[in-house]
Amino acid sequence: MCLGIPAKVIELDESSQGKVDYLGTKVRTNFSLVEDIKVGDWVIVHAGFAISKLDEEEAKETLSLLREMVSKQEEENNKE
Repeated sequence: MCLGIPAKVIELDESSQGKVDYLGTKVRTNFSLVEDIKVGDWVIVHAGFAISKLDEEEAKETLSLLREMVSKQEEENNKE
């Protein structure tokens, strides 16, 4: 199973290469599969390639839900 976590585009060059930021972790990414990418956009990355673009609201909502899931899991682990 693959979980798509939103990442923000922080660098982009003319050869469709650049970097994204996953909550502080910078990752080299190929943007050749997605059109009209610019710095500041949000994307889903799989195997080093941006595979889809999403709007900022959707990205922030997804990140919020993921944080909530982690928090609940930590609560459950602390009960044991």
